[in-house]
Amino acid sequence: MFDNLDPRLKILLGVAGSLSAKYVIGALMKQKRDDRFELVGHVDQLICYPVKSCPGISVQEAYCSEFGLRVDWVTDRHYMITRPNGRFLSQRQEPSMALISVSITPKGVELRAPDTRPLLLPKLTSKQGQNVISVNIWEVERDAVDCGEAAAQWVSSYLGTVGYRVVCYTHDLPKSYYMTFPKPWTTRALETDATGFADWATYLVATSESINAVNKQLKGKPVTVRTFRPNILIAGTDPWEEDTWEEVIIGADVRMRCLDACARCTLTTVDPEKGERRADGEPLKTLKRIRSIPPYNKYDECVFGVNTAPDICGIVKVGDPVYAIKTTSL
Repeated sequence: MFDNLDPRLKILLGVAGSLSAKYVIGALMKQKRDDRFELVGHVDQLICYPVKSCPGISVQEAYCSEFGLRVDWVTDRHYMITRPNGRFLSQRQEPSMALISVSITPKGVELRAPDTRPLLLPKLTSKQGQNVISVNIWEVERDAVDCGEAAAQWVSSYLGTVGYRVVCYTHDLPKSYYMTFPKPWTTRALETDATGFADWATYLVATSESINAVNKQLKGKPVTVRTFRPNILIAGTDPWEEDTWEEVIIGADVRMRCLDACARCTLTTVDPEKGERRADGEPLKTLKRIRSIPPYNKYDECVFGVNTAPDICGIVKVGDPVYAIKTTSL
């Protein structure tokens, strides 16, 4: 069965006992890339969202980790605001979260908002010596490190509700897995796919052409990438081509499974420039008209973008080529 393998891969297989299977699989995938993958576009933007449901940070380069895009020491959606009952808070409940700007400093994550002083969230990398509390994401209890009273007072004051807190996920806390949040349709998620504070998948991939396709159908104010909040925006594709992707390779090394299309909710109706919900209900109204596609329409869902999970991690850069294996449907 190994007669047709490249000789270099035979050597790799010969020493597989001292290497992890993941690296051997990676070598096999590189050998097969030309046959199985086709060039579909390039990375147009990389966006990390350090605080769940707050604006993202656009970067030229990031590390694609198991838990999401990592920029400097910060990983995507590893900080989160919670309600008094411990449930996570998002722009669904507080649209003005869209106006909280986020930046990364050597000492922590800095938050700024209109008519407030800046807040520096502490740089937390371990639960050791910290106040670990219970939080709730979509009815699943999670452990998180509390970021302290100053952070709680800042978000409560800006958002106008007493009892809000800020928490952080550190990697010595118990993991949460995608499969903990079951979906009514079939996905390509594995039991080992882990996440920080994301709703489900650690990565959302979208395309510029699909955003343009939505805008062509809109009668009101056009939307931008900020409305859909992807981590990786790809350009150079056909509109909705991402629906057909089964797996993608980004740049030289990073490989991801495309799990399912991303069901969209009222968060898309928040105007990211105003921090207010749009009166016209767009673009969700248009998505329901043009993107209620099988099998999601069976569950009254409309979709935009693709949830993905990394199988091989590595550095990704704006401009990197993107290759995909296409299938007939997700």
